[in-house]
Amino acid sequence: MHPLSPLEIAQSFIGEWAKGPDHLRQSFTDWLAKDVLYENVGLTKATTREEAYAVIDTFAPGLDHISVDMLAIVQDGERVFTERVDYLRMKDGSTLATIRLMGIFVVREGRIAEWRDYFHMAPPSTEG
Repeated sequence: MHPLSPLEIAQSFIGEWAKGPDHLRQSFTDWLAKDVLYENVGLTKATTREEAYAVIDTFAPGLDHISVDMLAIVQDGERVFTERVDYLRMKDGSTLATIRLMGIFVVREGRIAEWRDYFHMAPPSTEG
């Protein structure tokens, strides 16, 4: 069995978010380094896995899961760049927030060591 590529690690991490709150929390344990640097650029910064999850809890109280439309994803060495629309959802499926963003994950030794999201809170345009 070969180790997962940084792209596969980022996809696995993000893929768990839509499965519910237990999977969302477990994805942080499974894929983030203990000393991860997680930053919502210009808004929040965390330097541990526990702080990273606390940011999510604080940012979206009542969050059940996150559905993601992956618009683009590419790997460059240890870096994985994403263009996404994240839908922060309540247990009943209603949307807390829709966030358009560009993200970068830096993977070292099979774990996400850095995660930065650059985002805009305006809803995505439906015009072509």
